[in-house]
Amino acid sequence: MAFTNSGFPEIRAIFLAQFHPDQGPIVRMSVPEDAVDVGENAYTDTGATNRSSELRDTGAMGRVMSPSSNFAHEPEVVELIKRTSARGGPNLVDSSKIDFNSIQTLIIPKLTLFERLITVNTGRFKVMCYPVAIEGNYARNVFIFNMCFAFDISADTKCYGPVVKRVGSLLKELEVTGRLLSDVAGTRALLTMMRQLVNKLNDHGEYQIELDLKGLSQPMASTGISIKLFPYYENPATIEAFHVPVKLVDFDVARRKSAQTVYQQHASNDIMWDLVLDKVAEGIDNVNHVRRIARQAQIPEPTVVLALQHLDYYGCIALVDIFQFSNVYEAQARVKDVMRNGWLQRECHAYVTRDGQAGTVTLERLIQLYATVRQRRTVAEWVVDNCIDVERFDVRRFIVFGVLHGMLRRVHCFPVLCTSVESSHNGSSRTGSNSGSGSGDEEPLKLEPRVVAMLDGTHHLDEICVAENKDAAAMRGLLDQYGEIEYVHL
Repeated sequence: MAFTNSGFPEIRAIFLAQFHPDQGPIVRMSVPEDAVDVGENAYTDTGATNRSSELRDTGAMGRVMSPSSNFAHEPEVVELIKRTSARGGPNLVDSSKIDFNSIQTLIIPKLTLFERLITVNTGRFKVMCYPVAIEGNYARNVFIFNMCFAFDISADTKCYGPVVKRVGSLLKELEVTGRLLSDVAGTRALLTMMRQLVNKLNDHGEYQIELDLKGLSQPMASTGISIKLFPYYENPATIEAFHVPVKLVDFDVARRKSAQTVYQQHASNDIMWDLVLDKVAEGIDNVNHVRRIARQAQIPEPTVVLALQHLDYYGCIALVDIFQFSNVYEAQARVKDVMRNGWLQRECHAYVTRDGQAGTVTLERLIQLYATVRQRRTVAEWVVDNCIDVERFDVRRFIVFGVLHGMLRRVHCFPVLCTSVESSHNGSSRTGSNSGSGSGDEEPLKLEPRVVAMLDGTHHLDEICVAENKDAAAMRGLLDQYGEIEYVHL
């Protein structure tokens, strides 16, 4: 059974490309055998002469491959766009095969791209590769090869990045120690490895093999290779003090499953997570923001942020803004998704309606309510306009569900200080002293310098409120007393 249902894309083909000293880029072997269309002329690039002269320059190769190379600062992953066919048009290319002529200059690339992960789209396929060049006693003083993995064009291949890179590095080591690739005697071992790579990674997500190296100048008769696929997770999002973590899984179930994974047996109820995770999980009620969770758990805020990033990394929580009836939201184009998706409609209805009140709000009414959320109207005004019974309808859950599924977007309020009362007071005091008046003026309201520094239009009201431990209404009152404030909604 292929691993596609478990999140790993299926390998469609593997092929080994080399730079032949006379013919240029060629496909030496592939699995399946007819997976690559090389055409009548496998080397038709107009820049062949320039690249050949580069390959003859062993000094340039030495500079590129050196750790102190001028190219060391370049990224390891290179994304390349789809290339057109080099043979005159798409009608001459079999769409079920990989058109090698259209991508050969990227499979055997310029010197600056060696030992970097390259992804190129061509036709129906996405090809990942890791080109390698080895200096030595070869025809052009260098041996260039590239083991390429082909997937469907729409496949998410991020999890295969480490695998492709590891295969290229292993083959480089085997070539350096025993001429596995350049010696014809290694063809059988290479073909066996490629076939098993496709079968094992597609079927089991891992690969182990003992390569038979007899007949090669290897220090040993065989060598073992082990490769395993791992899910790819994006880096955890930046978590601020004003973010509100929302549970996406049942923490009790997740705790037991993680314990079973570790101990490979049924976990008892007394098995606990890390102490910090346990304390932080207790404070996650879909309402508390990060700073409040840290205060309630009596844990330093940076430690709480690390714990929440861990939970966010594995998809246990999502982050939303602090819910208040003074918030402003606007509907997004994805509102139409709830009109077509029956599962989303049922989930929304079950999440929004309070216990025992499921029949009070119909699905049609929910869709209509999402469409009526507009900018410049607060949640409180929206509730009044739509005559919503808050006793039977959970407004907070309605908003949170819409934000999590991209149907609503929070419109933040950014206060900008135009003129402070303190500066105006100082100016009037100087004028008053010259005219002999103004001695009875009241002292203006003073704010902390760190708060004044946040009134530059780059910090929204939620951030300022959490920093000062005040609600939005109280904070607005203080800001209005301090000076002339413009509120920008974005």
